[in-house]
Amino acid sequence: MMLLTTLILSFAIFSTQKEHKEPDHMKSEIIVIKDLDANAKPYAYFSLATGKAVSADDAKTANWDIAFSKTTIAVNSGSSGPGQAGAQVVEQPFESITDAPKDGYKSDHDDTFAIPGGSGNSWYKYDMSVHAIRPIVGRTLLVKTSDGKYAKVQIISYYKGAPEEVPTEESSYFTFRYALADESGKF
Repeated sequence: MMLLTTLILSFAIFSTQKEHKEPDHMKSEIIVIKDLDANAKPYAYFSLATGKAVSADDAKTANWDIAFSKTTIAVNSGSSGPGQAGAQVVEQPFESITDAPKDGYKSDHDDTFAIPGGSGNSWYKYDMSVHAIRPIVGRTLLVKTSDGKYAKVQIISYYKGAPEEVPTEESSYFTFRYALADESGKF
């Protein structure tokens, strides 16, 4: 009798539990890059696919996606390189972006960059009271990589060591985080 009761209770418990399903989409890995030195001439080239700096010898290849020089961020397309890269700056927090838009990406040109320069125009604001470059909270760079994939990028700091207090003597060291979208464009 005890065995029968145990079996009935087990069946009742397991039959009322909801089936656990894996989510259709697993969140993308967030990669953090610390202190990428953007003092290089002409640029510090970077591959989002590999998560590594790329030699300036590869500047004329599709081996890089974005490049940094002081506050300027270039993409591998148009006047900056032979890749298919593009970018757009959006007023949306990094965490809230779950899908990569398929359009709206701009290329670099001789007179303009896909990621505009100047205080308040894209990823940073110049704080004249302390003479510091500060990333604008809630702005995210969306990048179409040189091979046609998508990434979201958030600039965290422009200073070596990503100090809370700025300014510091050591500027043009980018700390940023990014995630690559999956094949369906989901982050």
